[in-house]
Order: sequence, then C-alpha cells, then structure tokens
Amino acid sequence: MAAGMTAEEVAVFERRKNVFGAMASSDGPAAHKSDATARDSSSALENSLVPHAPVTDDADSVEDIQDPAQNFRKDPRLMAIEVMAERLSKKLLIWEVVGGNKGGIMVRETASLKSPELKGRLANGSLIRELDSKGDRICYQLLEGQGPRAGWVSSRAQGTELLGSVSRRPELIQRASMLTRRLAMMPTPFRDLLSISLEGCQSLTEDMHSKNGCLAELSKSQSLLYLWHATQGIEKDFDANYAAFPNGDPLISRLLADSSLKPVRRAIPRHGSEEGQPEFHPVIDAASGLLPDTMATVYFLGGEVEVLGSHTFVNIKKQSAQGPRLQGAVRFGAQAVQSMCHVVKEDAGEFFPGVHGGAEACLLYDAGLWLGRLAWQPNATLKKISCQFTKPCPALKTIEILATLGQEDFDLGTRCRHVTVKVSMRIGKLLIAMADVQLVSFPLVPRGMPEGLPNRCNLACPSIDWVPEELSKARLPKPSAAPPDQWDTKGYLAAAFNVKEAVKFPRSCAAVEDVTKGAELAAKGILRVERANRPFGPGDYRNDLCFPGGLAPAAISHVHYFDDSDSWGNRFEGTVKFGPQATEACFLEKGGKRLVSEGCMSLAAHFGMPLAALDDFLAHLARFDGKEKNSVTWKLDMEVHSLVPIGHELQFRCICPRQQTTNVGTLVKGDISFEDKILVTASVIATS
Repeated sequence: MAAGMTAEEVAVFERRKNVFGAMASSDGPAAHKSDATARDSSSALENSLVPHAPVTDDADSVEDIQDPAQNFRKDPRLMAIEVMAERLSKKLLIWEVVGGNKGGIMVRETASLKSPELKGRLANGSLIRELDSKGDRICYQLLEGQGPRAGWVSSRAQGTELLGSVSRRPELIQRASMLTRRLAMMPTPFRDLLSISLEGCQSLTEDMHSKNGCLAELSKSQSLLYLWHATQGIEKDFDANYAAFPNGDPLISRLLADSSLKPVRRAIPRHGSEEGQPEFHPVIDAASGLLPDTMATVYFLGGEVEVLGSHTFVNIKKQSAQGPRLQGAVRFGAQAVQSMCHVVKEDAGEFFPGVHGGAEACLLYDAGLWLGRLAWQPNATLKKISCQFTKPCPALKTIEILATLGQEDFDLGTRCRHVTVKVSMRIGKLLIAMADVQLVSFPLVPRGMPEGLPNRCNLACPSIDWVPEELSKARLPKPSAAPPDQWDTKGYLAAAFNVKEAVKFPRSCAAVEDVTKGAELAAKGILRVERANRPFGPGDYRNDLCFPGGLAPAAISHVHYFDDSDSWGNRFEGTVKFGPQATEACFLEKGGKRLVSEGCMSLAAHFGMPLAALDDFLAHLARFDGKEKNSVTWKLDMEVHSLVPIGHELQFRCICPRQQTTNVGTLVKGDISFEDKILVTASVIATS
C-alpha cells in the first residue's frame, strides 16, 4: 500500500486503516447481490456480480473484475480525503454556540456591528467553522445546527462567552472530526465559499447560450481556438493530472504512452475585456471534479499535430480514415453507487459496489458532448440519447471510454445540423454500456431556458450539507455467507411508503415540498414514497440512498408520490430540483484552483443530471406492481426540448402502462417540465 505514497499519506493510512473494517482488511467481503444487479437474465451472471479474480487488460467476463474491497482500499480518492481531513483538523477552529438567549445569537452580514442583521439566529449547540476574525467578531460557516449558513457573530458580549472551543469538550471532538471529514469531501473550489453571485451566473448563462454567445460565435466562424485551448500545454504527468486514479494504473499508463493521443482539458470561452476576443477558462462539471466521489474522468484526442502561432495542437478535424475519436477513462466512486443504506446508526454508509445506471448514462452523454464540441461544433448540445446497459458496472474500477463521431446531417425543418456520437464503456474486452448521443447545432435560434422562470433561483449555499453523513462513513457491507432474502412485494412497499423513517435530503438542498398539495393528494390515496431496497443479506427492506437519490443532494433532490388509481397504469408525480453541483459548467480562474469571482457557474444543468434522475424514477416505478421486482434499467432514452434550469422546483411525471408493448422487460415513460413546458422526455425498459 505504501508504494507511491508520500510520508504524510503513509502516516494517515496507518492511523485510519482500522476504521473502515472490511474495507481496509486484506480479505474482501463475500459476494453479495443487491436488488439492483440483475441486468442479465442468466442465473450465472446473477450469482457473479461481485467477482473475485484480478482484472487484466484481456478481461472478457464479469468474473474478471477485481474484488471491490481491494479496489476501495486502494482508491486514491479515499486517501486524498483522509489527507485533506488531517490537514483541515490541524488548522480549523470549530466553535460551539454556548451563549445568547433561547433563540441563539445574532448574525450580521459583515464584521461591523452596524451591518444588517440576517434573518434568524444561530441556535445554541450549533457547531461553526471560523473562516476569519476581527477582534471579537468571527466570520463563520455553519457545520451543524440551526441558523444562517454563514455570517458574522460575536465571540463574547458584555463579558459573557457566546462561543466555546470544541477542543474543551471531549464529547464533541469525535463529532467535530466527522464534520471535518465531510468538509474534506466537498469540491475544493467550494470549500471556503460562502455565497454564489446569481446575477453574475445569469449573465454568464446568457453569454454561453444566446444567439451571439461565445460558443455560437466560435461555431459560426469555424474557429480552431476552442480545440487549441482544450489541448495545448497539458503535460502527460501522471502525478500532476491523474491523481484520482491509482498510481501506475495500466489503462492510464497505456493512454499516456500513446503518442497519437493528446490530453484534453475542459475549457469554455467567455466574452473577455477585449472586443470580440473570448477568454477561455478551465471548467469543472458533474463528470469532472464537481462531484468528487461520483466520477473521475480523463479524455484524450487523437489526430494530426498542427502549429497555431507558437503552439502545437491536435487538429482532430484532419483525422485519418479512422475518424474523429475521443479515448479516455472513468473511475466511479462511492457517490455513484446504486444503493447506500443505513439499518442502524453504526451501519450508516454501507453500500453495494455497483454503479447506478444514471451515473453511467451521465458519463456516456458527457463523453459524446465533448467529442462533438471539439471535433464538430463548439455550440453542440444534446438532442437525443439512447443508452443500453449490457453488464453490471463496478465502482472503484478504471473503465475505458471510446467515442467516435458519425457523419453530419442537416434537418430542413428546423434548419439545424446534427451528428451522432457513438460512445462505449469497457473493461478489457467486456462491454459495460454504450450509447448513441445525437447532438445538434442551432445556427439561428439557440435553445434557451423555459419562459416564466422566477428572477431568482434557490441554490443551496456551499456547506457540508452537500456531503451526506452516510457518504462520509462509506464502507462495504460486512462479510456474510447468508444469501439475500427472496423478493417480497409487500415488504418492499412497506419500506417505500415509510416516509417517517426515510433518509432525508438536507434542508438546505432539498426540493421544496408543497405541503398543501401533499395533503390533497393523500386525501385521494396518492401517497408520498421514498426509495427502498432489500439489504445485502437477510433482513427487512429499508430505505436507502443512491446517486440521484440523496448521495448528491446539491445536484439532485426530489419529492414524489405514487398513484395507482389510473386504469391505464401506475404513476409517479412530484417535484425535482437540480442544485449547483448539477451545473453544466463551473468556471475556474486560469490556474484552475479557485472559482472566478463573478458569475462562477452556468444556471443550466448538465443533461446527465435529468438523465440520471429520470432513470431512477422510471426504473423504480416498475417495481410497484411486483412484475419486475428488483428492476434495473436495460435501455434508457431521453429527448431534450429545452435547457433545464438549476435552482428551481420542476415537475416530473412517470407512468408504467398496465398493457405492455415490449417483449423484453417493462416500458416506463416520463418527463420533466416547468409549468406547462416540457423540458425533457424519457423512457426506460426495466428488467429484473
């Protein structure tokens, strides 16, 4: 384990390795089968979903995928979290609110005692992190408790202490340590951020997507600037650029050794200070750094090397007969899994090491989009995507990505060009998933936001609420020789309707529930439902989290209801909200370390987010009549009609027809809308 580690990493690992139980032991857990693993009808595959043999480049079966316990123990992101938590614990000042009246202590906008008072008080017993101080005034970020998420408070007033150091309270030290670990798991650029400039973000979004925006202008001019900025000046340095992958990873090493491939950075233009000269900024999004423990990706382009000014770059448009292509790798983490449960408090964070289909679909779309933008049109955007999942996808494993560009076509009706990108994910010879990603370029009327959106959106302020407590305790289930219980529809429904015991979205991130509407629906027998799953071994059904269902609350949150009164079929309806971690682009300063000061993100969602949300809703609806039981997605299609906004409550509807027209699995359809405007439509074929 010590190979390739710094002395600090070795020391941290030695201190922490016993905390994670089976995860850090040399023996992996016995194979467990979740209800979300039956993607292949053969019983042989169903019984080998958590294989044991070491993986090789020639892997051609599920059995060749390495034991997940070994992968988790060696996962570099786990090590990075522990190192960061250790560093933060040495410099963080964490305070407990101990003074004030019963309502807590007053919070103001700035250090001045004359600055405006914020709404609400910081409650007694809350734990806060000190970010800055001026005399007795402290700028804080709320870690746990009630009150404004950030602001300025006094540490003492009239000789009375209002804040007490956690270090004085041994009973709070362990709690503070867990809060520090959750802070370490946040996206780095947001860790110290207190607010997001909505006015700047609205301007940035318009600059990206308007008819005269940067992407449209580059597309019209057929400029090579986009391609050049995406590929120039990136060193093939494993330690510097690929830290999310294990040191010496064979796939990454092979891609780096290929002289015909050029590494790609995510960069998007903004209008600069000089007239007509765009500024290119590095960006992160849902597939690259904005959800750190969901997926880590690296992309490479192949093609001829050309010279533009004093720089060389890959001109993929002059690619050989092989055609434009993007090659790369993805590594899914614990945040991307199908199911993470808690049965009792000490079991919080127990997870099945299989990737949620929504996370796979998000990656397939993302790879197709970036190849389209770089090799076809800078303003390429999604029109349709069709995904097919062929084998279970393991988390904590490096998976190869390949995307190839088809021929351009022109639609006379819409007067727009479109092209299809074929994307696949493989482990060696084993095909995990594939997709046709149809992209469109609008030369006249670009796709925009739905009309009638409120002027201000509701974005969750950066806080540790972005990291669920279950995720901070992520571990594999304990070894057990006992097989899982057989499917029981009654037990499943009891857990799904058990809203009181369900894992809740944090208040700061959650979609707002319409209580009046909920009561009206309940009076009609239309009840609120939550995710439910069976345990990894024998036991009662329980509520759980997954990638689009609570493991990334600042990306996706929702409230949904089940209706079986329609003779045509069972239905889900409800509210879904995409948060700041769902943005299509978060702009960083030129060095790539911090967010730009104004207008740091697009207010349009990465289309992988509605794709993931609908995948989860549709696949789970198929379980409610007991036909598909432990249903998972076999095929997923989505068509886009509008940009999808973040920070707004949107409506979704799903229906599972009682009369099916497909011979394989169960067809379920759904959409996401704002008021009467349909934003995206989707369909799933779910199988058991």
